[in-house]
Amino acid sequence: MSLYETLKHQLVQLSDDTATLLDDAEKITETGDEGLSRWKITCRTIARQMHEETMRVAVVGAIKSGKSTLVNTLFGGDFLKRGAGVVTSIVTRVRCSEKLRATLFLKNWAAVNEDIGQASLLLPAQHRADEGSAGFDLRREPDRRILERALSELAADQLITNDTRSAGSVLLSSYLTGFDRVQPYIGDDDSNAVFENGRFSQHRDFVGDDTMAVYLKDVLLEIDRPGPGEGVEIADCQGSDSPNPLHMAMIQDYLSMAHLTVYAISSRTGVRQADIRFLSMIRNMGIMDSVVFVVNCDLSEHESLDSLHESLKRIQADLSLICPEPEIFSFSSLFLLMDQIEDQLSPRDRDRLSHWRRETAMVDFCSAEWARFQAFLDHKIRRERSALLLKNHLERLEIVSSGISNWIGFQHALLTRDSGGAKALADRLHDQRGRLDRLKLTVKNTLDGAVHQVKNDMKRAVDQFFDAHGDGAVARLIHFVHGYPVEMQRYADSLQSAGFARTLYLVFQEFKQVVDRHMAESVNPEVIRFLQSQERYLVDYLDDIAGPYGSMIDDALARYAGALDDVKMTRREDAPALRIGSEMEAIRKMAALSRPTAAATMHYSAQIKTEAVMRLGFYKLVNLVRQAFKRPAEKARQEPFLAMDAAVKRMKRETERSILFHLKDHKENIKFQYLLKLADAAAAALQRQMLERFQHHGADLSQLVQRIGETQLDKEKITASLEQMEATAGSVKTRISDIKAKLQQLSA
Repeated sequence: MSLYETLKHQLVQLSDDTATLLDDAEKITETGDEGLSRWKITCRTIARQMHEETMRVAVVGAIKSGKSTLVNTLFGGDFLKRGAGVVTSIVTRVRCSEKLRATLFLKNWAAVNEDIGQASLLLPAQHRADEGSAGFDLRREPDRRILERALSELAADQLITNDTRSAGSVLLSSYLTGFDRVQPYIGDDDSNAVFENGRFSQHRDFVGDDTMAVYLKDVLLEIDRPGPGEGVEIADCQGSDSPNPLHMAMIQDYLSMAHLTVYAISSRTGVRQADIRFLSMIRNMGIMDSVVFVVNCDLSEHESLDSLHESLKRIQADLSLICPEPEIFSFSSLFLLMDQIEDQLSPRDRDRLSHWRRETAMVDFCSAEWARFQAFLDHKIRRERSALLLKNHLERLEIVSSGISNWIGFQHALLTRDSGGAKALADRLHDQRGRLDRLKLTVKNTLDGAVHQVKNDMKRAVDQFFDAHGDGAVARLIHFVHGYPVEMQRYADSLQSAGFARTLYLVFQEFKQVVDRHMAESVNPEVIRFLQSQERYLVDYLDDIAGPYGSMIDDALARYAGALDDVKMTRREDAPALRIGSEMEAIRKMAALSRPTAAATMHYSAQIKTEAVMRLGFYKLVNLVRQAFKRPAEKARQEPFLAMDAAVKRMKRETERSILFHLKDHKENIKFQYLLKLADAAAAALQRQMLERFQHHGADLSQLVQRIGETQLDKEKITASLEQMEATAGSVKTRISDIKAKLQQLSA
């Protein structure tokens, strides 16, 4: 077990022990004590958050760059299916666990039918089938037959979009082909399929088959190996160069949550156009600072170490154009994986491994680079982020521990006084207690006002960002749609051979794919960066307020402690600063909040299906074309193009209208369902921190002072209990100091 994992377990145990100590304290009070209850909630929250906290590492890159092999190497086994399909790519999350298990999270029928609806927009036969019906449902056999016929009626050239097979047609075909095998797993609600232990490898049959994988939305693999360690999730993000822009959006959602991104590049291919495109998108998201590069060395491609170094120099030079001073690690994931699982290799792979081992210079270089990469990961995972998280929890636990010690000291002071002495103590406390109460009220009012102001600021920022008449992302998107060029002459042959309806479907599919890709590569990164900027603004705003008030609280508590100079109390000279920045992830989780998904921006075309087609005058245009062929030759040649031009203009207008309508809804969702709720949750978390600081010097003292005049107390029994609690509290304090020292060692 690593030092980080040891400290994490010690801190969780310490939190549980402190909560038990608070249970003992409540037994002594006999009546409810708000301060003790707050402290106990803090301890339970710390323990829960420690178990839930996850360090996320995204592994991304173009197809055939060795992403899955790299993840397999990190976990020391061949667990992931290597070389996922391009069209049905998914994110596979991998974690360490005590049990070997694959959980496949499947779409529900509503999501499946929505996918099909998006992919079949303006598909001629499909449209005629939907007219007057309750909508397409893949579970109905007549609907499947209609979809099959609609696809079969498309000509070969209509299944090709931008020199690749149309993502829409592949999606539809995959859904149809995989239906019988996947149907038992799918329901009206979200469901999953689990493959454990001996059945674990069967998940590959599902993931590796496009016609089944198309029904998946997420995969979680739990591996019974040490791997990168507890609380670390490595995600194999397939699909960065998929022709389906929704896969790019899915990857963007994970990247926006990731704490580190590892970008894989093949030494055989070097930096490709797909890499430049994807890295530019990452840069536009504003997360390039958290990206490191792994060059997967193809040992069969390079004759010598010098040849490999030449390739690495070219790759570094290319990357430097996008990312100044890139952090690069170069090794062969495949060699390292095969070296770990030699007994599982085929005879052919054993021969290949044996041949590579004889290339000692390259093997030594790769081994050294692998060790450097592992050290880097250890530093990032355990020392930077994890040490910070542990430090934050330890600071809160230290405040609770000091508060308990003060509570015990105050109880001792009560038991040594008669009623007259109790009254004198109460008088000394009255003024200080009043000051604390007034300061609490001032802090609350200031925080309420600050939250109101920051929420108004964020509302204005959201409205400005989504203003279609400004110069932001939405305005540029509408300009892009309006200016999309359609070269009519390209479709001359299709108009003659396939007819107007099928040609219009082809035009629309190409148009929609271009718009979707623009949304994924240009609009979504700006939306993600905007959300991150608003989160930082919220944190900075609240932290700026918390700083001065933290000092005021500490000064007031110091005066309070001074009024009790004859009571044994813990005085902290190094109270941590009040802040919420490092807790934002936990705050989101406690409030059940998550950033709106990047894919949500791309559902605009759902409106086109229900409204736009009829507005296009679809059948009217078809009839117009039919009549045109009966006219004189020259006029007959021009009429179809004029009709197509009119249809394209209407298609663009309807798309613009649909995008604006959808993004307006998306804007309101970002505003009211995320950012404003996040502001309330963050302010509540800051207020809890402040209340914890107030409680540091004796919890709810008003209730305790009332007990001073109690004459029916069993003082001997209570004193014995307090002495036992004091010893336990002393042990807790010692353990906190020990963990603090080890944390400094972890951070060194």
